[in-house]
Amino acid sequence: MELAFKKEHRRRARWVEGFSVIELLIAMFVLTIGLLGGMVILLVAMSTNSRNRMDTSAVALSQSVMDRIVVLSSSAGVQATQMTDCNGTVHNIVTAPGGAPLTNLTIMNGSQSIDFTQAPVPGYQMLYTLCATGAADGQTTGNSQIYDVRWYISGPVAAGTTQLVYVAAKHTNESGNGGGKFYTMPITLRALRGN
Repeated sequence: MELAFKKEHRRRARWVEGFSVIELLIAMFVLTIGLLGGMVILLVAMSTNSRNRMDTSAVALSQSVMDRIVVLSSSAGVQATQMTDCNGTVHNIVTAPGGAPLTNLTIMNGSQSIDFTQAPVPGYQMLYTLCATGAADGQTTGNSQIYDVRWYISGPVAAGTTQLVYVAAKHTNESGNGGGKFYTMPITLRALRGN
């Protein structure tokens, strides 16, 4: 009986000795695939975060230009205002009817948008620089970002009239009406301007 027990114990011990080389290679392969998948997710998340930051800056810049135009009366005729970017460049903003070309196609809500595939119209376009600041020592923390800002003002100049104002901005690294790794349409803001 004791001999049979020893044989059975030895037979079981052979199967419980550890991992074989093939098992170890398969486990390493599965781990590598998992780590590579995680890296891809991190890279996509960083790229999306960067794109969202640029889109947010473009919308904030468009809103700033829109505020400067809408505050001026539509019946006052040809008026202009200015914006100064972080490099000290003064940009003149013409507020007379006309401006950047609009797209031929209407978007979902039936409105047109600024067409960045067309050549810019002088007085209705600026290349505005946003500087990266925020370091404790006063030095910049990153690269400056340049945005193409364009606007269009519809309607006649007359007392009692209302004009529709379009303003859009996009990062200069984007091409056409979108571009980059992820296609993003520049957001066109619209507002009414009255007396």
